[in-house]
Amino acid sequence: MTTNAQEFNIEMTSVPKEHVKDVLRALLHSIFFHRLLVNVAPRELRFLDTTVATTDNREVDHLIEQRATEFFQTISSNNARQGKIAVLFYEQRDKKIWYPFSKAKELVCWERWAITINLAQPQSDLERQRSLRSVEHQLSQCLLDILRCANDHKEHIPSIKTIEGNPFPYHIAILTQSESWGAMIRRLLVTDAPATAGTETDTTNAPISPTIGPSQQRGGGGGGATNFGGDGMARPVPGSSNSGGNTSGHQSPSSRSPRRFE
Repeated sequence: MTTNAQEFNIEMTSVPKEHVKDVLRALLHSIFFHRLLVNVAPRELRFLDTTVATTDNREVDHLIEQRATEFFQTISSNNARQGKIAVLFYEQRDKKIWYPFSKAKELVCWERWAITINLAQPQSDLERQRSLRSVEHQLSQCLLDILRCANDHKEHIPSIKTIEGNPFPYHIAILTQSESWGAMIRRLLVTDAPATAGTETDTTNAPISPTIGPSQQRGGGGGGATNFGGDGMARPVPGSSNSGGNTSGHQSPSSRSPRRFE
C-alpha cells in the first residue's frame, strides 16, 4: 500500500558529542508537543540555555530518554560523523485483503520527521565555546522551524475518530549501519496493526502498540529502528488539558495544531 506521508527535515551541524543527547531531547520533545494530539498539561524544560515546551506524558518522556541514549550509543560505537533518527505518526486503517468477512487493520504513516545531527570534535577550549554558541543558536532556529512546520501544515492530519486513548500511534526509529535510510523508511511507512484488548476486528478505541514481525524485518535494522514497544504509545492524563501553564514564546500551547473529530 502506498502512503503520501508529509515529511519534514531538521538538521544541525557541528554538534559536539557531549551535547548530542540534550539537542536530541529538545528536538523530540518539541515535535511531540505539537503532534501529540491528546489533552496534555504543557510544561517547560531547559536544554543548553534554551526553553523547550514539552508535554507531561510519562510514556513520551521515557521513550525520548531511551532513544536519546540509544542514539548516543550508536554514534559512539562506530565513531560516526553523522546520526539520523526518524519520528513517524500513524493512522489505523482497514487493511485491503481478499478474504471475505475479515477486517484486519494496518498502520499507515501520515507524517514523518527526519532529524540529522552532524558531529564536531572541538580540540581547544576556544573551539568548544564557539561550538556551544553555534549549537545554542541552531537549536533555537530548529525549534522555530518545527513550530512553523507544525502550524503551516495541518491539512494532512487525519480526523480524530476517538476520544479514548491516543488516536495516532507513533514510533522513533534510529538509523543503523545494517540498512540505508530509504530502506528503513520504506519498511516503516506501513505496518500491520496487532490485535488488542477486546475484539480483533474493532480496535478503534483501544491503545495500539505497533509491532514488527520477523516477516516484516527486511533489510535488518537494530536498536530503535525495529522496536515498536509499549513505550511507543501515548495516553491522555486524566483531568489534564491542553491549556494553562507557561511555555516559551515560540512554542505556546495556543500554537499547537487543533484537534479534529468526525
